[in-house]
Amino acid sequence: MISTNPRKNHRSDYRRDERQEMLVAPPLDLSYRKAATVNDLMKKRYAQTTRTGKAPIRTMKDRYVTSTLWLSNNLLSSMDGLQRLANRVLDDPAHLSWLDLSFNEISEIGEDIEQFANLKILYLHGNKISNIADVLRLKKLSNLRSLTLHGNPVEDIPCYRGYVVHLLPQLQVFDFSPVIAAEKKRALPVGFAKMIRPEIRI
Repeated sequence: MISTNPRKNHRSDYRRDERQEMLVAPPLDLSYRKAATVNDLMKKRYAQTTRTGKAPIRTMKDRYVTSTLWLSNNLLSSMDGLQRLANRVLDDPAHLSWLDLSFNEISEIGEDIEQFANLKILYLHGNKISNIADVLRLKKLSNLRSLTLHGNPVEDIPCYRGYVVHLLPQLQVFDFSPVIAAEKKRALPVGFAKMIRPEIRI
């Protein structure tokens, strides 16, 4: 029987996206390294398999064949150097499609993220991001389908979900909850223009 519940259907799509990425190749898991900077991760770049079961294939150039990079549960305060790390550890960084930066100390969405044009899944929950305007950096990521930001100070802004859904119409899932068509058709939240930099037109 075909489900008529749009949230259920989108949830299935989201889970399928995750499974598809992991079927292509196991993630490169650099989580739980106690790394305070991306440079620290450069020194601890060898894959662990506790959560993934196996590591992705490693090339002769000491790079991993995968489109998934997990950097969660570290002590990262910044995204600075993220592109450099991807270039060092991934065989084809341009095709990075799933990036997990959850449970770090990141306070803003850095410009390095704009370089990953094929990103589909981005986890930023459990950080220290407080400025809703930071989300504007993700507008260029037209392939982005799933984003998390819950557990950040930005979550306390009234109509927080409404802001993000309007800023990123490409999203299908936000904070592990499907984005339905009705949300995208709603009127802009009160104070939207003032909150998202008055000089920028959305």
